[in-house]
Amino acid sequence: MIGIIVINYRSEEKTIAFVKNEMSKVSSANAVVIVDNGSTDESLSTLLEAFKGWPSQHVFVVPSKENQGFAKGNNLGAEVAMNQFDPDVLLFANNDISLCSDDVVDKMAAKLISEPLAGAIGPKVIGLDGRLQSPEPFIPFWKRHVSLYWSNLFMSKKRKAEAFGEDYAEKAVEGMHYRVSGSFFMVKASDWKECGGMDPNTFLYSEEMILSERLKKVGKGVYYSPPVAVIHEHGSTTRKYFDEYRIRMMKFRSECYYYKTYIGTPSWQFAFARFTYFLKRIFRR
Repeated sequence: MIGIIVINYRSEEKTIAFVKNEMSKVSSANAVVIVDNGSTDESLSTLLEAFKGWPSQHVFVVPSKENQGFAKGNNLGAEVAMNQFDPDVLLFANNDISLCSDDVVDKMAAKLISEPLAGAIGPKVIGLDGRLQSPEPFIPFWKRHVSLYWSNLFMSKKRKAEAFGEDYAEKAVEGMHYRVSGSFFMVKASDWKECGGMDPNTFLYSEEMILSERLKKVGKGVYYSPPVAVIHEHGSTTRKYFDEYRIRMMKFRSECYYYKTYIGTPSWQFAFARFTYFLKRIFRR
């Protein structure tokens, strides 16, 4: 049994289309839990009406008056899924995903179950620009937030890509990697329960890296399976409600929490990174 978790935030039509057009392709026994973040009477009634008598699969709509964000929303969806139908695996999916073949989810589930050291699995995730968005290696805070910026002053674009692993996803082969894209990934339900799911202290961003660390503590890793692929629109809902500056700040705060809490990065590095971003805003680099 596959439990499918989808977060909806003011994008009911996109969520409905995704579940009906993409998740209905899943042939394995499954049920969908839609967490309606920031739920209103209108959004709830729209979702309930859309799946009234829907024959293809079980669809549960869980309202949340508060917009709980990505981590809490997925934790809630997973809790409902596990309580209602005891799934073997949990699929977490954005509503802006298109499957490249009908059997993507079924193959992911089979592969995940067959890999004893894998707690999670992700497919090849392709952006609308054709670039791969997954997987990614572990990147130290200093390299991600300080060295990367200053490299713009003295490195060529090609040298920078090589030095900072910007072409990592393009070269990645099947197997264990540090993290996969949070837009579409699957976790064994038993490992999800054992590691405690996602950290509720983040609102948006860094959840995949934190989950990798949590899975590591229970002896599991993250598997990348490029034979299956999805297309990701990426940021369609986020950019609709937040400007670029706020998105960058939310991402930075979440990453600071991850690096401090799970990696033990010293506080002075965060201070230096904030100064770097201050310079970046001034000089628009």
